Amino acid sequence: MIGQFPWDPFPENVPLPKGPDPLQIHAYRSAVSAADAYRGVREALRFEHDLLRIGNRFVPLGRYREAAFVAVGEAAGSMAQGALDGLGEFVTAGFLAGPSASLHRVPFPKVEIPLGPPGTPRAEEVVRSLAEIAESMANDQLLLLLVSPGALRALALPPTGMSAEEMRGLWETLAEQGATGRELERTVRVLANGGVGGGIGELVPAADIATFVVDRGDGARLLGGGPVHPVDPSERAEVRALLERTGQFARLPDPVRGRLSPPSGPVVRSGPVHRPVYVARPSDAISGAGDALFDRKWRIRLGMLELAGGPESAAERFVARVEEVLAREPAPSRDQSRGIAIPAMTTLGQPEGIDEGPAIGRFLQHAEQQIRRRELSVGIFRTAGALGPSGFPAGAVIGRPGNPDFSRHAGRARAVPMEAGITDVGELVLALFPAEEDGAVK
Repeated sequence: MIGQFPWDPFPENVPLPKGPDPLQIHAYRSAVSAADAYRGVREALRFEHDLLRIGNRFVPLGRYREAAFVAVGEAAGSMAQGALDGLGEFVTAGFLAGPSASLHRVPFPKVEIPLGPPGTPRAEEVVRSLAEIAESMANDQLLLLLVSPGALRALALPPTGMSAEEMRGLWETLAEQGATGRELERTVRVLANGGVGGGIGELVPAADIATFVVDRGDGARLLGGGPVHPVDPSERAEVRALLERTGQFARLPDPVRGRLSPPSGPVVRSGPVHRPVYVARPSDAISGAGDALFDRKWRIRLGMLELAGGPESAAERFVARVEEVLAREPAPSRDQSRGIAIPAMTTLGQPEGIDEGPAIGRFLQHAEQQIRRRELSVGIFRTAGALGPSGFPAGAVIGRPGNPDFSRHAGRARAVPMEAGITDVGELVLALFPAEEDGAVK
């Protein structure tokens, strides 16, 4: 049995605020544990008798002389620790880049990357370090590429003809004009230099690459700018259409506009690139939360696996979905269940690597305006923990609690802290509609 985190994502030395809803917190903790980046990598990389397991394939032990890893993103520390615990001394080199204090647990070179859009000066240091490892690999070595959300800002360098400030300015302008998180990520993937758009794959002359990803629902091609996935013509066309629609295309320097013109994109590397192994996904978090509440006799009904849209539209869609589910469900008393739980996963339309705290606050405020059932509570929890400097916690709940012994003032959110840098599969949204008997919660 592979264990859970080598450290607790919910630190014991941080007391819970007064009034947290125990059922929401229990589901939240179970969701994060089920989407554990450490455990996912640990299970995917290990020795089994005379074979080496690499995700879903097995190779003879003699195939590789040694391995190196590159871990980039919010969960860099967790994923690197999983690789080291799985392969031990077989890993002889490594590098980490991420925002988390947990990076210090892994004894290899590391760079801390601040939150924010691509264009950080530290990305040059990251790409240079990755290039040194990648270019030194031989055909009897294995490169483990461990990618989690937030990797984009660590791997993206400004395109030829633009400065880092200009790249950030383009990102911010597109965001102000309504570009979605995925559109912003794809724009950087297509335009930027560095490790995005297949850039890491092109740096490896001979060694095999095994890619492991923590996914928020955007897929490995967008995550981190797709470090081993070359850009294809359809993506260039999508980005060009976005830039023309927002009036930004004509303002780009000639070298940047040239990247958006046919023919197709970068040359595909000649060495093998294996299909990415997904070690944690939004569905894992939903499953974990659902299983935890089912064991406590709650009836589980899926809200949405991917709750799309910005904070306000996501809140409206989720509350509408909750009403739709509750309208067709028999009363909890019919099967003696404690209530009905409706989970969903979302990114609130935010691109990877951005502090979602303000968006979470807007979601909660708008959801509270939409709720019409006094028994209902809605929680939203980010699986990456409290990453940003804002006052928003890792998770909060509005509405009536699902615990009969709990009391608080109506409309006051209950906050839940969580350590940063554990995993990141997006935000868990959970509605709880408890059974009632004679006006009291069961």
